[in-house]
Amino acid sequence: MKTIYEPKGTKWGTVSLKIANVKSIFIFTISLFVYVSTSFAQDLPQEMWHPGYVVLDSEDTLQGKIQYDFESNLLQFTSDERVKTFTSQNILFFSFHCQFFKRVRSVYSIPFDLKGTVKAPIFFEILEEGKITLMTREYVIIENNNRFGNPMYRTRGFGSREILTYDYFLLTDDGTIHRFSEKRKDLYPFFGRFEQQMIDYIKERRLKVDKQGDLVTIMKYYNGLVSSR
Repeated sequence: MKTIYEPKGTKWGTVSLKIANVKSIFIFTISLFVYVSTSFAQDLPQEMWHPGYVVLDSEDTLQGKIQYDFESNLLQFTSDERVKTFTSQNILFFSFHCQFFKRVRSVYSIPFDLKGTVKAPIFFEILEEGKITLMTREYVIIENNNRFGNPMYRTRGFGSREILTYDYFLLTDDGTIHRFSEKRKDLYPFFGRFEQQMIDYIKERRLKVDKQGDLVTIMKYYNGLVSSR
């Protein structure tokens, strides 16, 4: 299942307008379309350059600006106007200050059989680390309808949009990576003897396991429970 990331704390406002006649409505509609088309044509995170550093498999560290791509598992790096390209097999770890989300993000290359064939190092972003480590992979999908007002969407003209979305994975302490279906019933068994306590916590706070912010909160709480016992 693919989940659209929704920034925590985002508030949607509504504008109340009194339109005097049909002509005014038409002008407003056209103006709104032009505004939205230009406003949300911004670069998505994987298209931007971010300040950060890269640790190669040789353990050399490079500091400069990076551009990443989870789908192709490639990273571009520059520090002196020359651009170098590395695959996930050349990289142990990279960290950067994301210019889109305005926060630090950390990504590791971890062996995984993504397509059900042979295990190979691919990029995983670490969202919460502990007894169970929450990881994600980011990518873009294209849908054939429009939804304005969300920074995770970029319109591509009439009738289509690009959506920034995520797949989630749980790394357990035995070293196994599990794809997470984003369903509560599939998450609860991971909590072991804390399962009922976690069920109550999630329900009381009305947390949703298919929202990134809520999922991070859930896993942080669980890891805190484990470490305190």
